[in-house]
Amino acid sequence: MRVGVTGVSSDLGRGLLPRLEADPLVHSIVIFDVARPKVLTQKSSYVRMDLTRPGMEAELTRAFSEQTLDVVFHLAFVNSRVHGPAFAHELEVIGSMHMLAAAQAVGLRRLIIPSLTALYGARANGPAVCLESSPLRGEGVRFVTDRVEVEHQIEQFAQRNPDVHVVVLRFAPIVGADADNPFSRLLRSGFVPTILGFDPLWQVLHEDDAATALHLALTTRARGAFNVIGEGTAPFSTIARLAGAQTVPMPGPVLRATIKVLETAGISSVPVPLLNYLRYSWVADGERARRQLGYEPRVAFHEAMASMRQRRP
Repeated sequence: MRVGVTGVSSDLGRGLLPRLEADPLVHSIVIFDVARPKVLTQKSSYVRMDLTRPGMEAELTRAFSEQTLDVVFHLAFVNSRVHGPAFAHELEVIGSMHMLAAAQAVGLRRLIIPSLTALYGARANGPAVCLESSPLRGEGVRFVTDRVEVEHQIEQFAQRNPDVHVVVLRFAPIVGADADNPFSRLLRSGFVPTILGFDPLWQVLHEDDAATALHLALTTRARGAFNVIGEGTAPFSTIARLAGAQTVPMPGPVLRATIKVLETAGISSVPVPLLNYLRYSWVADGERARRQLGYEPRVAFHEAMASMRQRRP
């Protein structure tokens, strides 16, 4: 197979690339990115591509056709604090539109895209356990609503193109020594303000298990959306403690004021629109991924959380 990858410098991309390199079914890997990777693997080549630039649909279509790709992993989603919400919207929503249009134009065989269990949202009247068929509601913040919009694009694309094998992996919050996302930065801040009287159940996923699930999607016969979660669930206070952070419960109004102070100081915290994730439990069912994708989490919960204390250079 000839495999294309966007967002190879992301957490998911860094974990996936060595697995693709070692896979005998993968003949070559084409990396699409704005910046050339510092190191190219034996199987990989680089094509410069800026998904936020107008007119990228035609350029992507030409590149996909020239490279005769069989599979594309579209991993170009923003998790860092470097880029603002406007850039994130251009990359994630508009960039995904370009990607899907190119995939349709060249008749791509398989498309694999990551998503988040956070898109189910957290609310008082929400389901105890979210299935892949549960509605994607998210919360009122662009980080989540943009991802919901992308999933709607993917659903429409899959309906229009039944010959394209589309796999969407909805990941629980990813942790690990190399993890760099809003959740991992929150835990590494050392100080996590929470809502007094609430301690919701959370799930996490070790970065190695996330990369394993992505690799499984390369050859699975199953298609559609899959919840990819780690071992077990735990109260948020337990997750924070095992990661080496200290939770400080506060009344709602005090917490909102504290968050504004932390944001002004440049310290990672939970954006006010996402406070429901610290108020209500949000748990996803991972049975479909186990049964149809063949995914089983291999990193134990306590080991996954302990890895948050082992930040690699």
